[in-house]
Amino acid sequence: MLTYVPSVFSRLTLIASACLLGACQSPAPLDPVIGDTGQPLSATAQATDVRYYELDLDIDPEHQSIRGSGTSVFELVADSASVELKLDSRFHIDRIEVDGKVASYQRDAGVLTIALPALYKTGQQVRVQVYYQGKPHIALKAPWSGGFVWANTPTGEPWIATAVQGEGCDLFWPCKDHFADKADSMRIKLRVPKGLSAATNGVLQHQRSLADGRTEFDWLLSVPASDYNIALNIGPYVLERFSFNGINGSNIPVEFWALPQNKEAARKLWLDDLQQQIHWYEKTLGPYPWGSEKIGFVETPHLGMEHQTINAYGKGYGLDPNGYDWLAQHELAHEWFGNLLTHKTLNHAWLHEGFGLYMQPAYALDKLGEAAYRYQMYKAYLGLKNCDPVVRSGIVTSEQAFNSDIYGKGGWVLHTLRALIGDKLFWQATRELLYGTADTAKLVYPIAPSYKTTEDFIAIVNRLTGKDYQWMFDVYLYQAELPELVQQQQEGKIRLHWQVPGNLPFPMPVPAQVNGQMQWLDFSQGDVWLPADNQLLLDPQMLILRQLPLIGRCEKSGENKPGNNS
Repeated sequence: MLTYVPSVFSRLTLIASACLLGACQSPAPLDPVIGDTGQPLSATAQATDVRYYELDLDIDPEHQSIRGSGTSVFELVADSASVELKLDSRFHIDRIEVDGKVASYQRDAGVLTIALPALYKTGQQVRVQVYYQGKPHIALKAPWSGGFVWANTPTGEPWIATAVQGEGCDLFWPCKDHFADKADSMRIKLRVPKGLSAATNGVLQHQRSLADGRTEFDWLLSVPASDYNIALNIGPYVLERFSFNGINGSNIPVEFWALPQNKEAARKLWLDDLQQQIHWYEKTLGPYPWGSEKIGFVETPHLGMEHQTINAYGKGYGLDPNGYDWLAQHELAHEWFGNLLTHKTLNHAWLHEGFGLYMQPAYALDKLGEAAYRYQMYKAYLGLKNCDPVVRSGIVTSEQAFNSDIYGKGGWVLHTLRALIGDKLFWQATRELLYGTADTAKLVYPIAPSYKTTEDFIAIVNRLTGKDYQWMFDVYLYQAELPELVQQQQEGKIRLHWQVPGNLPFPMPVPAQVNGQMQWLDFSQGDVWLPADNQLLLDPQMLILRQLPLIGRCEKSGENKPGNNS
């Protein structure tokens, strides 16, 4: 999500940047149900499978309002006399139609329960159209606190964007608001004032001028996408077009919607950086997942977000000390980790963000070398909090799910895993997690997305390695505290032992330089003892995730002790 906020960069700095861009405003608070996407579905919602969405909206920048309709086509997976949608209660509903006829409905804050004309049987389809209007929730700090961003370009034109990952699609259109039910396709029609363009997900079907001077943009997304990924982007854009020759032989259209004054900067970013990034992703993982649609970027008044086929980019084209554009690289990672692979529940959000973070140092390793890789991993380590498990049990909110450790600690779990099992098996396991196969280069479109859990990844690792690494994931992901490798002088020897939260098994081998020679210390039989006169340097390359004095320990209050670099 939510653009890479972890230790690698200061969250406060990024939020301040977003405020300077005009994204900080003070709307009325959200209904808790509306403001927290991905929560357990009601029995009514569980009875339906979304097959198609259509969004048809007039955008009014002057009054910061929208008006139009949202259509949902459901297939019943259980008999039901009603269907459920969610929509922010600040919108006025003009009417709701079911299969073309006005329907009755109940509205409980943001939950709409819509009566069907009869008991619909399993397998039947129903079309529900909600006509509505109003002023959508304004983002406090997009993308971290989401909603609509109503801004102006440096030259004064309206500049509008949406980012709603934590809150969900119901902030501006009627939807099921759950990432575990992706519509097969979606049509998005947007009418905007003259001189503005509307860029969104999928492929532009047509653009036409209307009699009243406005312009209509008609887009079709023909692949499944999580509903939080649907994003509206409106501004006086110029469109830079390119093409990309994919690893599977496909020629993929590329679109970069940029402000006019940044046309050349956008072109340079693609030619000098972004296309090399995608080549690396394809070589490392497999084909760009949405090659039948487009590779898309759009300049936004907020920092960025991974909106499928239309990644938001608001970093300003500035020079990047990483040697590549980290923001674009992180959001591109989510086309694989988040959009192709989607967490089955919020408990497994680290599969999006841990992998999403790790792709930046992994890319730096191939592009710039060891120093760049280790520099980024070290920065990520300094920001670890260790206050809550990466994978929480029970029902979690989106705010709980997207804590900073799913980024940095998740990335460090992958860093250590790669050191243990080697590059070949690590990337093979990653490809299988994403595509269901490690032989990915020749996959053809369409490539089906999937829902995955942490347990799915562990099973893949264990099968490919022929070893059981459950102990490692149990400690790193399901415990809040980090294990500590304790070194003591005892009985004339050096004793090394793992101090592990919950006293869980943890036979983690450790690379060490012993008397100038590198070796791996084997803890599979318990503590390791070495002669007291040995010259010992533990884990000189920081391959193993463990508690070090570099970071503090989380207090019971949930805050880090002084000295923890956040």
